[in-house]
Amino acid sequence: MSNPAALGALCYEAEASWAEDVTTFATHRIPIIGAVDASGLTHEKLAPDGVYQRRQEGSPHILGKIGGSFTTKIDWPGHGATTAGSPSVDALETFIALATGVTAALSATASTTLTGGSAAAPTTTASGTLSAGSVCFVGALGDGDGDGQMYGIDTHVTTTLTLLNALRGAPVNGAVLYPAVMHSIAETPTTGAITGTRVLLQTANLQYECHGCFPTGFTISGTSPGERPQLTITWAVSWWRYSTATFPSVVTSNRYNPAVIAAGSLHVQDVGTATRNERTLCRSFSIDYTLGVEPLIGNGGVNAYQTIVGARRTTDKIKVTWTEDADAATTTPILPGYGTASTRKVVCWTGSTAIGSRIGILLRSVCIDSVAIQKMDGNINRLTTTGTAYTGATLTNDLTCSAFVMGSA
Repeated sequence: MSNPAALGALCYEAEASWAEDVTTFATHRIPIIGAVDASGLTHEKLAPDGVYQRRQEGSPHILGKIGGSFTTKIDWPGHGATTAGSPSVDALETFIALATGVTAALSATASTTLTGGSAAAPTTTASGTLSAGSVCFVGALGDGDGDGQMYGIDTHVTTTLTLLNALRGAPVNGAVLYPAVMHSIAETPTTGAITGTRVLLQTANLQYECHGCFPTGFTISGTSPGERPQLTITWAVSWWRYSTATFPSVVTSNRYNPAVIAAGSLHVQDVGTATRNERTLCRSFSIDYTLGVEPLIGNGGVNAYQTIVGARRTTDKIKVTWTEDADAATTTPILPGYGTASTRKVVCWTGSTAIGSRIGILLRSVCIDSVAIQKMDGNINRLTTTGTAYTGATLTNDLTCSAFVMGSA
């Protein structure tokens, strides 16, 4: 008897070897949005195309390769709790990192406070605790210094924190500096191997074990004012089979509510200049993220019909788009000027400033790839510009040069 399609669960476990035949799925139950959908899984049947003697004669189709795909959609809820004190990476953040490819990490093991300094280089109580190239959140909305926004970190040497984008105001003694859980991307050319993941798709009827899963798509949505930020990951499957695992699942799950996009900011400034430059007339913001992933087809599979025996990351494509109200009459409008110039930009976007639900994105080297032309948008004259995010110039390690860093706090 069929049961409601809205009921289901999705659990995952990291694999020790590609697509291994192991049936444990106990790492975490993912708080997905929408019903579990296994309709993208496939096991091909091939027409025999034989030659026969009678007009309707035929033979059974040939069982072909196994595979397919499924998607997981989740809220982007920030860290789910304050990162003041000594926070730890949450299981949901570990799952998100499977898409971006670098293990989720905190920018510092503990929060600290500001004691003075300048907006571009505040002084901290702690000494040298924040990772170069990382991100953090400072203060609370309305405090006049950090205002709860996200900031990119150049270096933290002794108690001097050199920022890529300056605070909104001079640092106030005692303002809290919150570490962020970061999702960055690898830049080293020899680190593209993907570790497989096995996923259990459970419904109130059939259940599917999916082995050798790897991300092929990553979508960030709901990033304009008033929207609900969400992350969608598309997964390719090396092989699958039916399961009779216990349902309802007893695997642990953390479900945190996100904050709508509000009270954040968009900072755009020339690379190497920390002076704050907020685009206060920004009306919409979006990231178009195209994962570069190639499946490895070959022999040696665990399943008799498995052809994908690995996967490797190639080059991701990351585009940023935002829309602003048009300038007053001038011969030097700002956004079109970004397009006609060749100066790279640091882009730091804060989506939410609610403690525990703070999110942001740092793009440390953006090349503007369009010349904005005024258009009518909602009966208002506006300009839209686009840019492509590239590797940063500080090549100390993957984090300092990572083209893309998501922060949650």
